[in-house]
Amino acid sequence: MTQIHVAHHEHRVPAEHRLLGLDRRSFPPALFVVAVFVVLTIFVPRVNAAIGWDDPVVAGEQLAITDTIVFTPATGWDVEAGFRANDQGRRSGDATIAGKGVTFQVSPDTFDGTPGELLDQVEKVTSRTEDPTFRVDGDRTTLTTTAGETGVAQPYSSVTGDGVVAAFVISGTGVKITAYGPPAQMTAAVDDIQSMIASIRTVDGNNS
Repeated sequence: MTQIHVAHHEHRVPAEHRLLGLDRRSFPPALFVVAVFVVLTIFVPRVNAAIGWDDPVVAGEQLAITDTIVFTPATGWDVEAGFRANDQGRRSGDATIAGKGVTFQVSPDTFDGTPGELLDQVEKVTSRTEDPTFRVDGDRTTLTTTAGETGVAQPYSSVTGDGVVAAFVISGTGVKITAYGPPAQMTAAVDDIQSMIASIRTVDGNNS
């Protein structure tokens, strides 16, 4: 039986197309890939950082945490994430607002324990999955919203900053609140922080 042999020809780049042993014709595509990488990893983040966030809260606006839980952000603070109550689409979820050098975040999740147990869980989960340096420290205080919901709050420390964390359990929904920023800014914003926490309340379905 005759065996078929396939000849292998080594492709050699012509001398006029070589530079340091490389095919100069491959340079433009390679340089294009490098340019795209530089733009996406360096210039775009710098442009985003240079653009100021401007979505201020106006008087009377509320953010929807769930279909039935809302809170009133401080007027003039900027909404960085979240959904205004009664917006078209009637969406809800985590909310982040910022003002006076302080960041204020609210996150809901299903929970059937007490506010104290939720705070314990927040510390355990955050320190194990998000920030190993997260530690609550100091005395817990009881908070009561204007609507009569009772929760707890406690100072916390982290490598990313210090602040306060609060927890409420409302009709089977755990609500975690964190506020953090430099000490001087936290002190200046304490009234706004307390007012926003106190504004948490339930409403009829669909953020009405």
